[in-house]
Amino acid sequence: MRTDRLLETLDPEEFNSLVEAYMNRVEPDTMSFEAFDHAVRRLAQEAVTETIELTGEVRGDTIVLDSPETAPVIARGNEIVIGGLRLVIRLRQPEPA
Repeated sequence: MRTDRLLETLDPEEFNSLVEAYMNRVEPDTMSFEAFDHAVRRLAQEAVTETIELTGEVRGDTIVLDSPETAPVIARGNEIVIGGLRLVIRLRQPEPA
């Protein structure tokens, strides 16, 4: 059985076989960084309960955000404040092709 497939792509028989093999193994748990990173990112995406859309424009080399009227955030220039978190967006010059 391939080990690099996502769980969603397994049919029930393959999934059951994978669970059975996991339960019967004796070696310690190991996970590649890529698999761990994928799992963390997926959990973070699933934890999202609300989306806040911000608008703005680029002026020269600066992004200027519009202040949202109903969202629980403060947007000022290139800064976004959500609760105790402050995000600062900085644009970089594109690298030459």
